[in-house]
Amino acid sequence: MEKKCFVIVPTSDPDGYAKGHFNRVYQYIIVPACKSAGFVPMRADDPTTSETALGILKTIIDCDIAICDLSTNDSNALYGFSIRYAINLPVILIKDAKTNLKFNFREFEAMEYDESLRIDTVQNEIESLSDVLKKTFANKLEINSLLNRLHIGSSQAAETQNISAPYESIEKKESQLPIISPLPDYVGDPITKHEEIDKLKVGDFIFHMNYGKGELKTIKKMGNDKFAEVAFESGSKMLILVTTGIVRKIKG
Repeated sequence: MEKKCFVIVPTSDPDGYAKGHFNRVYQYIIVPACKSAGFVPMRADDPTTSETALGILKTIIDCDIAICDLSTNDSNALYGFSIRYAINLPVILIKDAKTNLKFNFREFEAMEYDESLRIDTVQNEIESLSDVLKKTFANKLEINSLLNRLHIGSSQAAETQNISAPYESIEKKESQLPIISPLPDYVGDPITKHEEIDKLKVGDFIFHMNYGKGELKTIKKMGNDKFAEVAFESGSKMLILVTTGIVRKIKG
């Protein structure tokens, strides 16, 4: 049975990039690397991939491995990465050399490439990405090994085909992290309704029972759920804004 690699790359032509640049990144580096490592590459805009939000979410979960190109701080790639990483599934991060990310992506399986796509660099990058693909897939049971050692999350989530799995796993993971206590005076009521989450916007402050006070930097809606990058004092985190009481309002 063929192994599938779902690839998320920027789909637009951002300022500073030639037209069709990221399609060339896909064709020149990613496709050859996937084939060399024994994977069939696929993108969200492939004819065989569902174009619905739920269909794309299911594909992100069901694929054997995923590559997320974070160049230009692409929100779709960050979204795909947050899902794969949160439920302990193998994922590889790549980015071009000129993109500055908001977190240390080298803490994860990652590779940087030369955005010039010069012929003298492309072949080395194909080989490097192929090696990372093979290594990551071979060690997939060790993904998020720190979380596994702390018994946070569930490796069984990787075996399920249930589309609700990422949300159940994330909620379970967060419920097992240390709860901040006592709560600061500025912390308000828990957010337990979808209507309250829908009102949240970039720039708002929330209080997370595990991570403390944080500012919403980006918000992406997928179906009825929202994924957000939140800047906490301990660093930025990608979270699903769930209605379990783990997120609270800030008074005032």
